[in-house]
Amino acid sequence: EKKADKLKRRAEMGQRRERMMAGEEAYLLPRDQGPIRRYARDIVDSRRNVLGLFMPSALLLFIMLAMPRVQILISPAMLLLMLIMFIDAIFLARKVNKAVDAKFPENTETHFKIGMYAASRASQMRRMRAPRPAVSLGAKIV
Repeated sequence: EKKADKLKRRAEMGQRRERMMAGEEAYLLPRDQGPIRRYARDIVDSRRNVLGLFMPSALLLFIMLAMPRVQILISPAMLLLMLIMFIDAIFLARKVNKAVDAKFPENTETHFKIGMYAASRASQMRRMRAPRPAVSLGAKIV
C-alpha cells in the first residue's frame, strides 16, 4: 500500500512539474505568476544574453582549480566576463522595466524586483529555464 501511494504521489508530482514547465499559471511558483512576470520572461527569452554564459563559465573554475598554470590566464578573463555579465544584467533590467512600464502602467511591483527576476532568468541556460521559454529567439515581443 505504501509503495502504491508513493508511486501515485510521484506520478502526480511529475504531472504537476510538466504543467509548470509548460507555463500553466495555476502550477507556476509564486515568483513566476502573473502577466508582468510572463511578459518579463518573454522579453528575456526572445534575446541572447551574455548572462547565459554564467553556468558554462563556472566550469572554467574547476579547470582553474585543477591546473594552477592556467589560473594565471583564466582568472583575469573570468573577472572581465563577470564585469560584462553585470553590465548586461543592468541593461537587461532597464529594458525589461521600461517595457513593463509601457505595457502595464498600473504596475505596483518595484523595478528592482522585476529587474532581478529578469536577470536571474537570463543567467540560466535556455534549456534549463523553468518554465520553458514560450517564445523563440529573435521573436518580437509586443
